[in-house]
Amino acid sequence: MKNRAATTSSGLVFHFPVAATPTKIPKLLRVLLHAQTPIRRAKDLDKIAFAEYSDTNRFNEARKLAEEVLGLIEVTQEGLMLTSDAHILLKMQEPVLYDVLHYLFYTAWRPEVPMRQARSWFYRTFCDRLWSMQDVILDKGMCQMLTQEMDGQIREEFQKVPGFSEKVSIGIQTVDGAREWLRHLQPPVIERESRREERFHRRTTCSTELFLLALSYCYRVSAIQPGMDMLVSAQRRDVICRLCLLEPRQFDRVLDRTMSIYPQLLCRGEKSRTPERSIRLHRFVTLDDLAY
Repeated sequence: MKNRAATTSSGLVFHFPVAATPTKIPKLLRVLLHAQTPIRRAKDLDKIAFAEYSDTNRFNEARKLAEEVLGLIEVTQEGLMLTSDAHILLKMQEPVLYDVLHYLFYTAWRPEVPMRQARSWFYRTFCDRLWSMQDVILDKGMCQMLTQEMDGQIREEFQKVPGFSEKVSIGIQTVDGAREWLRHLQPPVIERESRREERFHRRTTCSTELFLLALSYCYRVSAIQPGMDMLVSAQRRDVICRLCLLEPRQFDRVLDRTMSIYPQLLCRGEKSRTPERSIRLHRFVTLDDLAY
């Protein structure tokens, strides 16, 4: 397969370049936070960030993700402004910040509006495939295979989605863009094996902030209302562990730690007659709940 970038119709964009690295997101947000006067144009924000941080490439792709997918920048009559989520994100320690950016990107796509946030669908699907493989060397051959498989999955799942075109194609560069996001997670899920190879593996823990958001996400996709018990079935455990890129054998340990830190949001459910645990989330979790 040729090392090509993705091409899509105007309605569906799956590709995001390596230049849209998550390390650029907090830099853009800090430029807006410390601006003496409102920054009115997107290209001005890109220019200021590029000059201030002396980066190797420009910020426009990362800014588009922050604005259009992650909901961290909004366009107002006064100019570009930080959202409330952005202000909270900037106060987080770096490992938590990247966990939360991962969560925002992973969950931005919604099946009820499949024509929107196709980049998030690609990122989520790429994460899910790697998680299912458990431990894999990401050499050139493996990345080509993943690219081909995901290209086929796009054609199968998006065939009837408005904006789909048979001309859609993705390439290894799109996989590289997704991999760049995973490289910044701590504890790591991707580690360098050699000059040309990286290894993906599930991690043994994650931030309690990410785990709590994942529990809330599982409530939503299971159509369970807060205040009700949710049985942690094997399927729901996998939903949470896929999102967190977590080894399922570590689920109970991370759950217990999260309950001890956030008792106002999460507690044990009533005793069940089945071997599975049950939990009770008191309300859907937002970034406001994670504010320091």
